[in-house]
Formats: sequence, C-alpha cells, structure tokens
Amino acid sequence: HNPPQQARMRFTLLPVAVLATVGQMASAFAPAAGFNVAKMGAPAVALPRASSMSARRPARLLELKATAALAPETFKGATREETDYTVPEWRKKVDLPTWAKEVRAVEKKYRTQQNDDDVNHMKKMLNWTYILYAVGLATAGFATFPFNPISALCLSTAICMRWTMIGHHVGHGGYNAQVGIESRFHRANYARGPVRRFMDWCDWMLPEAWDVEHNFMHHYELGEGSDPDLLERNAHNVRTSSLPKAVKYMEMFALMLMWKWFYYAPNTVKEMYDRQIKIASKKGDYSITQPFAMPEAPGDFGKVTKAATIKHVVSEGFKGNFLPTKIMFSCLAPYFSAHFIITPLIFYALFGQAVAATALANLVAAEILTNIHSFIIVVPNHAGEDVYRFKTPVKVKTDDFYLRAVIGSVNFRTGGNVNDFMHGWLNYQIE
Repeated sequence: HNPPQQARMRFTLLPVAVLATVGQMASAFAPAAGFNVAKMGAPAVALPRASSMSARRPARLLELKATAALAPETFKGATREETDYTVPEWRKKVDLPTWAKEVRAVEKKYRTQQNDDDVNHMKKMLNWTYILYAVGLATAGFATFPFNPISALCLSTAICMRWTMIGHHVGHGGYNAQVGIESRFHRANYARGPVRRFMDWCDWMLPEAWDVEHNFMHHYELGEGSDPDLLERNAHNVRTSSLPKAVKYMEMFALMLMWKWFYYAPNTVKEMYDRQIKIASKKGDYSITQPFAMPEAPGDFGKVTKAATIKHVVSEGFKGNFLPTKIMFSCLAPYFSAHFIITPLIFYALFGQAVAATALANLVAAEILTNIHSFIIVVPNHAGEDVYRFKTPVKVKTDDFYLRAVIGSVNFRTGGNVNDFMHGWLNYQIE
C-alpha cells in the first residue's frame, strides 16, 4: 500500500500553469474547510486522500510494502483529542522499522549504481539551459508586443533551471562522489565566491546563505516550526486574515511575481546569520549580531521568528539602520547588475537605444516569468491540506526522519526529460 501521500500533476506550460496555480496557491495558504476542528499548533492535517501514484523508475519509494493501508475516516464534524492529530490512526498501523529498512535498502541500491552517466545527464541539462539562454538573448532585441514572449520564456526557463535543477542538485552534493573535490560541480566549489557565483549560478540568492537555509535548516527540520520554508507559518497572517478570499488570491499572486528577491533572498541571509551566531556562541564568540532581527512568529510554531523580507530592509532604513540595506545590496547586486544593467548596456553599445530598451523589457518580463515558474514548481512541494507538519524535532537519519520526508512532501507527475526539466527535477521531491 502507498503511504498517505498524494501524487499530483502540474502543467509545465506557463500560461496555463499561472491560471491554474493562483487559486490553488491561495487556497493552500488560506484556512480550508475541514480544518475547523484542528487545534492551533497541532499538525495541520486533513485526511490524506486515496491516490494512485504515477510510475517512476528506477526508485519507487512510495510502493514499499511495509506501509499499512489508511483506514477510511471522516474528518469534518468529528471531535478529536490532541493525540489524534499528533499520531493519526494510519501511523499507528505502520511497521516503521520494516518500512525504514526497505527505504535504506533502496537508498543503498541506487547510491551504488550512481556513475558518470548521472554527471553526463546533468551536463546535458545544463547545456539545455545554455541553449535557452542563448536563444533568449539572441531574440531579446525584437518585440512586436511590449515584450517578446519567445525571448522572455527562454530566458526565464534557463534562469529557473540553473537554480532548481543544477544549483539545487549540486548544492546537495548529488555528484560529489563522481566528480571529486576539485571539480566545479562539487558542492564545496559550486557558485562559491564572486566569480564562480557569476559563472555558475547568478541569481538573487547568495548561494552560501541558501545552503544554510535549504540544505541544513529546511531538510533537517522539515515541517517543524523552525523550518524556514514552513508555508503554514510564513503565510500565517494571510491564512488567518479576515480579508475576502479574492484579496488573498491577489496577495499571493503579487508574491508569486517577486518572491525570490522580496522574500527568499533576505530570508536565506537571515538564516545564515542565525547559523553563524549559533556556531560562534558555542565557541564563546558573541561578536556576531543578527542584522535581520525579526519578532516572534505568530501562531503556535514554537520559539521561532518571522521570515525576513525586503519590507524589513526598507523599514530599518527609515529608522536610520542601513546595515540590512548594505548586506542585501551585496547579495542582490550581482544578479541585478548582470541582467538589468550590463546586458542592456551591451545591446545599447551594439544596436542603439531602441534595441536596448526592448532587451530590457524582455529581461524584466523574463524576471517576472521565472519568479512565477519557480514559485509553481517549488512552493507546492510542501504545501497542501494532506501534507503534515510536525510539533517535535526528530533525529536525522532515524526511521521517523525518513517517514517525515515522505508525508511532509509532495510528488508530481514524473518521467521524460522535457517534463522533468520543466519541473526542475523537483517533481521527485519525496525521493
């Protein structure tokens, strides 16, 4: 039997995906019918729906035989105790040691099979991004509409894939064993330093900060109150607001257009400073301060602070504190300069003002589209009424740790290089 996890399909054609996703995203953040009986602070769960998992080869972690079937229940209208939310009925029926043993066997099997073919495939996908970026730049000076959709889509897809498929996978150390410590594609080297960042992964986020926020905090504290990517916590004010749902839709759509630079870049830097402060304090060094000091997060998520956004940077600037501005300038300047200053200037020098203005318009359109694209393929991976969150920490690599990775994540339709490429290979989230 499958664990209580739903496979979902998402469209990879952006024009359709945007329309389809706005409502889905807003409803994921807004209070949902059926959650009315849940106590604040209990795992935010609705009854996981029955599902048929899409085929995925080689590993099919969702078909491991040790998992018990989910008994049919009715969630609405039931009176439940706190323990019912903390330990659902299906969980009590799972032979967890046997299930986790099978998971580890699958991990070992496919880890030993990894070879240079995987590296070559990654490089092939990287070449796809080069081609897309080249086509996008070659057509950036032409536009019949306010922008050239071919140029904007090619540029936006290339930018998105450099993060979600190349930067993400290399940052996790997925190719370390094959490429060796000296390689560009070893996690210790990829996008590190100003030159490598520009060449490997020129984006709004500081790679070192993303490594802390994502690889360390998010994956090892998945679904806990301290998980910086816990959407239920970060969108608490939207979820609990009395505003009409249509306004919530508009708010989430606005965030979708700019979320990488408005939220993700500053919040990853904030988490990096938190991590540095903790490490230094253990050595008796208390000289590091947090430039993104935020108030405690509302809701019952434990002793955690709110996510940092550009609003905090602007607010502190008006108070005369320009340290957050200085830090974010060094974080955002490389990408902003490369895409919105240097590239248009090259077009201006070669082809004149009109072509440069058109190229700039296409680069701005690409920026909006890549935010939408990445939002669609990143945010839903840990969102939804059937995705669990967790009130207590868990020890890394334990049986429960593996179980949480499954029930706290979502898979989407898998298979085929084009489909997987447009998902940034994040459709295999559970694996």
